[in-house]
Amino acid sequence: MISNDTRLGQELRCVANAVGRMVVRVDGAADVSRIVYAVRPAVVLLDLDLPAEAAWEKADSLLQEQRCPPVILLTARKEQFDVRTAIQAGSLVDKSAEPAHLLDIVDRTLAMTDSSQTELNAIQRVIVRWLRPCSWSVPVTPAYRFWGINE
Repeated sequence: MISNDTRLGQELRCVANAVGRMVVRVDGAADVSRIVYAVRPAVVLLDLDLPAEAAWEKADSLLQEQRCPPVILLTARKEQFDVRTAIQAGSLVDKSAEPAHLLDIVDRTLAMTDSSQTELNAIQRVIVRWLRPCSWSVPVTPAYRFWGINE
């Protein structure tokens, strides 16, 4: 689990331990690739609410890799229409849900065939690029100036 949400990590760990699963929480997205390939988790739970868009970049890079384990994208941001739609479609998971519900999603993900999982990773990569918050580094100026319109 890649998240800075300690409460979610503790609750998920308690429920997972009760059913014989182990949850390893990584705080932040700095060395995620190295840790993911060292630990070799069955599933990666990636919290998209990490600061400074680090999770969005890490999700995109993880989902590009051939040996990427299944990735479940979590968020608590439900106010944006696109995010609500992605949650309803099953591409994102509301992290405020019960930990038992999150483990059910993990079980369903683990039951998928390899080809289905590869397809899901490709779909998630498109969704990550679609929902990623926009951060323009330079102010956008209009290509043409029209008197009275751009003034």
